[in-house]
Amino acid sequence: MTTANVTTGFDPAVLERAVARAEAAREGAWALERRRAAAGVLGTLAFPSRTDELWRRTDFRTAEEALPSLDPFVAGARARTVDDLPPALLAHLTGEIGQVAVVAQRNADVVLEQTHPELEKQGVIVCALERATREHADKLRPLYGSLLQDDYDAYAAYGAAVRSGGAFVWVPDGVEAALPVRLFQWLDGAGAVTAPRTVIALGRRARLTVIEEQLSAPAEGLSLHCGGTEVFVGEGATLVYGTLQDWSRNVWHYGNARARVARDGELQWIQTLLGGRTTKANAYFDLAGPGARAYVHGFMFGDERQHFHLHTLQRHLADHGTSDLLIKGCLKDRARSIYQGLIQVSEGAQRTDAYQANRNLLLSDTARADSIPGLEILANDVRCTHGATIGHVDEEQMYYLMARGLPRVEAQRLIVEGFFAPVLDRIPLESVRERLRAEIERKIG
Repeated sequence: MTTANVTTGFDPAVLERAVARAEAAREGAWALERRRAAAGVLGTLAFPSRTDELWRRTDFRTAEEALPSLDPFVAGARARTVDDLPPALLAHLTGEIGQVAVVAQRNADVVLEQTHPELEKQGVIVCALERATREHADKLRPLYGSLLQDDYDAYAAYGAAVRSGGAFVWVPDGVEAALPVRLFQWLDGAGAVTAPRTVIALGRRARLTVIEEQLSAPAEGLSLHCGGTEVFVGEGATLVYGTLQDWSRNVWHYGNARARVARDGELQWIQTLLGGRTTKANAYFDLAGPGARAYVHGFMFGDERQHFHLHTLQRHLADHGTSDLLIKGCLKDRARSIYQGLIQVSEGAQRTDAYQANRNLLLSDTARADSIPGLEILANDVRCTHGATIGHVDEEQMYYLMARGLPRVEAQRLIVEGFFAPVLDRIPLESVRERLRAEIERKIG
């Protein structure tokens, strides 16, 4: 939590607009009160600065200074069908229409909710968060904000106060969801804030795959994403969750994700960071029950002057838990990445098996990667390891490939694709994998 004497100076009129929009959308009364409470918390906080350890290497002042001029309530045109979505967004659903459930957000509004009869028969809920605040309050209310607290920092409080859009996904006990769920957040241009909250909950022995994508149209002026995600994996349940960030270069990204895995549950988490100008992302995982498992794989690929900062926390709260984390970074031009990771093992979390690795590949002499792994262990019967590597492309590999007739650029492309393959191979949808491969190839040049 970040506090200071000098606060953000949050304009109460912004909250009034947020409440008015929410009331017009018939948001649940309890959720309106949560907005007001978040605004109250925001009034006591300062925006994070580089004196805070988790922000020391990332300068977010450009977004902070622009925030009063940004509009968190830019409307999105309602889509009657997927064909009404922006063409660039629709392309991400090619070949999947009718085979997935979709919640699509455009600017501040959810513009399309399309579930599937098979999922409806199973009792699976896939809908906009606003709808869930009134139609599924009994399920959503105990979950919302229980992992991601408003007082984490000023951006978390701001996002909760002006929250717009987002999705609620809920799977009953014992149900293996028949189809995957696709969630989209789209920004049309500059001068906007998008502040969605996604809540995903699986009952006991349930199974589900969710892919969430963040995309935008190219623009010159700054926009800000200020989102939050809360994930609950029930006893013996399995969730595969992929979050793919590929904003245009005008977007500054702040994201907070929290996950809690119950006894014998399993979370497979894939995180990719490709777009945006500056990214500050937090992903925290609580192994809350005996035998809980979390497998976290991600990558960052930066070029030009992109800046990515990813902070992860593997928190073992019960015995016999397993967490396995691999984050890869590839950088060219003057791009920079920071990976900060911490494994925490509580006193009673005996027989924990935790692993954390960060591997970085530099494609230029002006790119920079910082890796800061850490351990905090209070139990005495555990196996916890971490490691990090930072290096340039292996010239011996390059020579081997070029000696077989490949141009240097093609040889480098093969090396980078091989570097990312362990993460890409975990993405469950082939169409998404192919799009990511195409974007990686484009960035390689």
